[in-house]
Amino acid sequence: MMSFKVLDAPASDLGEGIFLDKNSMVLYWVDINNNNLFKYDILTNKLLSKIEVPNNPSCIISVQEDRVTYTDSESVSTICSRTGKISRLFDHIGHDPVNFRANDGVALSDGCMIYGTMSFHPELIAGKIYVLEKNKTLKAHDLGIHIPNTFISSNEHIYVSDSLKKCTYVVNVEENNVIDENSLRIWKNFSNCSYTPDGGCISSKGYLHIALWDGASIGVFDQNGKNMKKIHLPVLKPTNCIISENRWLYVTSAKEGMTQKQLNKYPLSGKTLVVDLGDDYEY
Repeated sequence: MMSFKVLDAPASDLGEGIFLDKNSMVLYWVDINNNNLFKYDILTNKLLSKIEVPNNPSCIISVQEDRVTYTDSESVSTICSRTGKISRLFDHIGHDPVNFRANDGVALSDGCMIYGTMSFHPELIAGKIYVLEKNKTLKAHDLGIHIPNTFISSNEHIYVSDSLKKCTYVVNVEENNVIDENSLRIWKNFSNCSYTPDGGCISSKGYLHIALWDGASIGVFDQNGKNMKKIHLPVLKPTNCIISENRWLYVTSAKEGMTQKQLNKYPLSGKTLVVDLGDDYEY
């Protein structure tokens, strides 16, 4: 039987960008709106640090020892989680950092990355999808995606959602990490749902786990988009998730924009959770 625990860390206004360093078993996530990066030891159940980071950090791409690579409103940067020293790696090209910020993203199997940007008024204009190709060239793509989310990499495909349009797409990634823009197609349409797809991950058994913003749950899907189950949560707006050992599901959440009535119903909103899926979890 599934159960959950709340991690002993402050609530976020907009928790996101969750990443598990499986070498150290340290979990990282950000609060975009409050410019914080959290570092949490899941073995001792202890918050190791809360680091103030400028420019709305949004997505943790990778971790190597104490070097955390992440996106923010201006660039892809690294921060040393011990010293707090920040180094910029790549500025977002063709980008307006006053009116746009980065959102979700993922590291690819070769260590390169793909991530998206969004306007602070996404209903007016689409963001961009950025790919760091194998030759270390950063390339921007205009795919008409307004709020880019999900970014699950599987079998030379990337699943990417537009949380504004309530659709999840799949796009082909060719040799050298080149996106085939013409291959973009709808994978699952959520437009008739009360919730929208947000961040996600894939299990070792190949099932997609997608946070359902305003749905108080994680949706579990096969790679054809069939809905296998919902994992119900005590937070209204789960934002992202990562799965460990195909049993432990770590979930960030938000309380941004919630009414007092909603906060009374979901008082844990903004907290980061761990769901015990059970040792015989089939997905």
